[in-house]
Amino acid sequence: MISGDLGYVGKEWLLELREKLGDVERMLKAMIKSLENKHLNP
Repeated sequence: MISGDLGYVGKEWLLELREKLGDVERMLKAMIKSLENKHLNP
């Protein structure tokens, strides 16, 4: 994000990066929730 602020990368690249980061965040949250449920209901 800082590289975008400093003008090292384009806005289009930053938008793609943010989208991918959002996908990874959703997957990690789902995995954590799944693991918590397995721990609570063995």
